[in-house]
Order: sequence, then C-alpha cells, then structure tokens
Amino acid sequence: MDRIEAFLSVASILSGFGITVFIFRIQRELQVRERTNDVAAWLAWADYLVLGAITLSLILVVLPLTTIPHIIGVLAVASASCAAATILLAAYPWAILYHYRIVLGTKRKGQRLPGEPGEKFIVILAAIIAVVTFGIIVKFQLNPS
Repeated sequence: MDRIEAFLSVASILSGFGITVFIFRIQRELQVRERTNDVAAWLAWADYLVLGAITLSLILVVLPLTTIPHIIGVLAVASASCAAATILLAAYPWAILYHYRIVLGTKRKGQRLPGEPGEKFIVILAAIIAVVTFGIIVKFQLNPS
C-alpha cells in the first residue's frame, strides 16, 4: 500500500468514526430536547474535537489526495492532518467524561454547562497539541534537514 492509500485509509476510518459519534450525539441532544420540552440545545465542547477531526480528515486528507495528490506538500499536509485528527479523537473520550461528570469532574454540582471546566481544559490542550503536531510534521516533511 502506498502512502496515498495509507493516508486515505486512516482519514476514512477517523472520519467514519467521527461522523458516527457526532450523529449519536445529535440524536441524544434531540431526545433530551424532546423529553424535557426544552428548545435550547447545545453542543458540548468535546463535540468540537470530533468536528475538527472530521474536517481535517475529509478536507485536508481525502479531498486533496483524491484531486491533486502530486502537488508538492499535499502528502505532508495529509500526514499532519491524520496525526492532528488522531490527537483530537484521542482526547474526545476524556473530554466527554468531564462533560457528563462520569468518573472525571464528579465533584462539580449543579446544572451542567456546554463546556465544563475540565472538558474545556482537555479540548483546548488537545487543540494546541494537534496544531503544534501539525506544524512540526509539515515542517519536517517539507524540509527534512
């Protein structure tokens, strides 16, 4: 399997998983809205990790590799995007645990917020790590010396 096929496989798995998780979360929010007759619905901060991973996988990996694979830098961006998307998805379970106060964040009381403090910390940290990782990978693949 060449590098293009490998990146397409990784991006497909990451985006497929991400879309499945996101659809599940939307269904859950709609069920809660229906059950509570509450019109207000929001995404948890953790959900933005999934949206980011889906976007990276499809827009910066699948789209360029299927349309312009031989332009300089496309493989570097695809590699970096796969790594960044992986980091975002790896952080998701921890952030969503904080969001629901399951195991993590159990000491907080009262109504849950769209972004619980621990959840926000994990999302921001994961985003920073993903951006730094993306930059490092692109830099070293385009200029290995």
